[in-house]
Amino acid sequence: MSALARLLAALLSRPVTLAMMAATTVGYALLFLWLSGDIAGGGRGGVQLSLTAWQRMFESRGPLRFEPVGLVELGPWVWTLSPLDTLIALGLGLLLGGNLAGLWLARREPAACPRRAPHVAGLAALPALLAGGACCAPLVVVWLGLPIAGGLAVLAPWLIPLAYLALVLGLVRLAAGCEQQGQAGRGGGR
Repeated sequence: MSALARLLAALLSRPVTLAMMAATTVGYALLFLWLSGDIAGGGRGGVQLSLTAWQRMFESRGPLRFEPVGLVELGPWVWTLSPLDTLIALGLGLLLGGNLAGLWLARREPAACPRRAPHVAGLAALPALLAGGACCAPLVVVWLGLPIAGGLAVLAPWLIPLAYLALVLGLVRLAAGCEQQGQAGRGGGR
């Protein structure tokens, strides 16, 4: 079994890390969808679901942004449902949650990373923390009306793929660091 598979199995087998990953996934996805304008206020207080435009699901409205297929109204909230945007947001949230839970596991659980070297967890978490804000940072800058927004608009199409890459590399680095520390702690030394 590879180091990454062992790390993922450890994350999924512990209720604390599983809850941490689930909360981060949902929280990040909601924040991403709210900042990108897919979720907003303005609901009439009821519950309404209208999914009428499935043929538009793959139509692009910008770099890695897709057209909504329907409208979900939950109380005061309105969600213009774009399944692909939601999938992107959930994927980023899951990877961010995995990185943060992996960092917690490396620092708190001796069985997962026997020597718990601080540099292993810190270096692995750095991409998670930076990439976690990479997708929403330009939206926050625009939302705040800061003058740097024009410069970030040029980089925006690259931020989501770079965030995915950084988060995956963070998990791989964390898994490799734990594996190296585990082998050194068991006398494997290689």
